[in-house]
Amino acid sequence: MPNRMRTLVDDDEDLFVIMVSPWADDVSGNKSKQYNKHMNMSFHVHYISSSPHASSAEQFAAFRDHVKSTEANPVKTYNAATKRNCRFILRVPGLPADNPQQSKEASHMGSNANHPCQKCHWGGTTKEKETEQIYHECHLAGALRSAEEIRMNLQKQLQLAMRGDAEGVKQLQRATGTKDKIAQYWIELLVQKFQELKAESQRRTVDDLASDVLQWFLAQPGDKMNPLLDIAGLDPSQDTPLELLHTILLGVIKYIWHHMNTEKWSDTDRHLLAICLQSTDITGLTIPPIRAAYMIQYKNNLIGKHFKTLMQILVFHIHEISTPEQFTLIKAAAELCARLWVPEIDDMDDYLAQIEIAVANLLNAFDAVDPLQILTKIKLHLLAHTMEDVRRFGPLIRSSTEIYEAFNGVFRLCSVYSNHLAPSRDIARKSASMDRVKHILSGGYWVDSQSKQWVQAGGAVLDVLQSDRGVQRHLGWVSQTAAVPGKVEPKPLRKNPTVEWERSAAFKQWSAANGPSPQPHSLWRLGHTLSAQSGDAVRVSNWVLAKDLQERTVFGRISELLTADKTAFVTLEQFVSDPTLFSHQPASNSLYRYNTTVEWEAVNLQ
Repeated sequence: MPNRMRTLVDDDEDLFVIMVSPWADDVSGNKSKQYNKHMNMSFHVHYISSSPHASSAEQFAAFRDHVKSTEANPVKTYNAATKRNCRFILRVPGLPADNPQQSKEASHMGSNANHPCQKCHWGGTTKEKETEQIYHECHLAGALRSAEEIRMNLQKQLQLAMRGDAEGVKQLQRATGTKDKIAQYWIELLVQKFQELKAESQRRTVDDLASDVLQWFLAQPGDKMNPLLDIAGLDPSQDTPLELLHTILLGVIKYIWHHMNTEKWSDTDRHLLAICLQSTDITGLTIPPIRAAYMIQYKNNLIGKHFKTLMQILVFHIHEISTPEQFTLIKAAAELCARLWVPEIDDMDDYLAQIEIAVANLLNAFDAVDPLQILTKIKLHLLAHTMEDVRRFGPLIRSSTEIYEAFNGVFRLCSVYSNHLAPSRDIARKSASMDRVKHILSGGYWVDSQSKQWVQAGGAVLDVLQSDRGVQRHLGWVSQTAAVPGKVEPKPLRKNPTVEWERSAAFKQWSAANGPSPQPHSLWRLGHTLSAQSGDAVRVSNWVLAKDLQERTVFGRISELLTADKTAFVTLEQFVSDPTLFSHQPASNSLYRYNTTVEWEAVNLQ
């Protein structure tokens, strides 16, 4: 039988379900240090709304109404790929955000509550948390919360408020950890309304007064609790995935960095560490150049990109300036992070087993270094929910909010250059204008006002995105050129003049096995990068695997790159491993010439 949802569309229309993950955050609308708070909402880095007055919950209410409207009346549009009319329904699979915002979205009291986790019921009083049982349970995921449970708790709080029991509301909130900003607004009004009615007539019973308060409450317009609880298929308590930027980089790695700076390192140690960090070879690491002196000088004011660098390289530099327990902690963090920053998962069960072990090792290492940290920092307990989030959402790097944080700069510029009379409306219009340009240049369709037909821009306009690199970069897309294995990109001649063959390293290592030698006074350009068979761009002093003339795999470091007239030479400083010494010993340099008959296999070993 046809799917029942087919009744929502015409016979000639396709029906799609589009997943949108809304993101909310408070952002300053000023360039200066004066904080001008705006609450922003966006999805897939598409602007939704912004207001210096309306809270995220109020903006989520409008978003919920829009999502629910598509369930009964799917949005009409045009499929550019199939050239057919279509409609789509919106669904909300998750709520990416930083930890405090996710707690608000799940109607939770926050990290200072007796039950500080918005995902489960782990917790208790301060004394209870220090008992052996509760402390052990902190390392595991507790009984999970649910949207229905949250809704029932909020309804109980509202019912107690209708009876004027403000203290009962507080006790229920402490016992469950559930507290909603919208519901709290009504709770305070209901308690006040009960007190007013009671003052008017002291002889009326509590049940009688509560009945009048209920009638007044039902007559009031607007939402009475978290609007996210009304979105079909969304559970705010479980659909708030662990966020790598705020939970790992600004959580785990930041805690380790702070502990080492305050508990272990002297000024001499920091000076030594700065030298070691600055000397790190970052080839193969997707990080900006290391500014070690800055990181040490402003050690208490680092941001995400600094902690991402430390996450990958700190373990290699602190062996002599850390205790065995601290070194174990840093190694455990590095091992977990290496497993979390993956774009694809081939074997889910095996991957989750590795993550579970890595999380347990990290939490146990924290216990050995700072046992109370896991009780005061909820981000450490949230690691126990990593396995559930991975199975629910896949690789957690897909839920990263770094791109949303970067979009804050776009909003800030829209705010700075707004008319400052109605900035939210001006920002919305500017964002709509930018989205309209992206839609047109990327080949999108729209309904012509005269012909009532779906049309798109002409060929010359569409060609702008395909040919103009500047426009591509502004829109966040640059076409990738296929790498040619063995191709050497030369350095610019202005700063790197040509060299004669007899003065090159390749000339000194040339042998008869390589064939005829080039002319001694022939000119060659120094190479900047070499395209490896894997697609990597390797440079001088990078470590590679290659095949020699006997098709044997050799391990070495690139010593020189030369190119001229479609011919390229790569000089490797070959290293061999002696099984008896456990060390690498330099052997004679080897020269390899790239041509169509020689296979190249080179990878970064960073």
